[in-house]
Amino acid sequence: MRTKTMNKILLTVTSIILLSGCSPEITKEPAQVTSHSRVDASLDDCQRITQFKAEYEVNKDLNRRENNIQAQTEMKQQAYDEFRADNVVYINTQYVKGGFREPDMIYSRGIAYKCY
Repeated sequence: MRTKTMNKILLTVTSIILLSGCSPEITKEPAQVTSHSRVDASLDDCQRITQFKAEYEVNKDLNRRENNIQAQTEMKQQAYDEFRADNVVYINTQYVKGGFREPDMIYSRGIAYKCY
């Protein structure tokens, strides 16, 4: 009986650890970068820094929506790291299936803005 209880506890703890390692994580810096689906009036007083591209290798352990969220998070991180941008406009996102032994990829383009 004691072994069954121990196995259940071990299975639960292992499952929690594995699942927490697969979830998209937003770090402090990209969380401060505001994202937009189009250029709008809220960006009128902002400095347009540049258009940029981002690549994200799809994680097979995540579903399509979670991978898109993670790709956007990494794009925000890239905008912050490279340009110190605080706003990003997503222009285009494309999901590309990988070939033989090649991973699926998400390619994105966006515009970095500095508003503050």
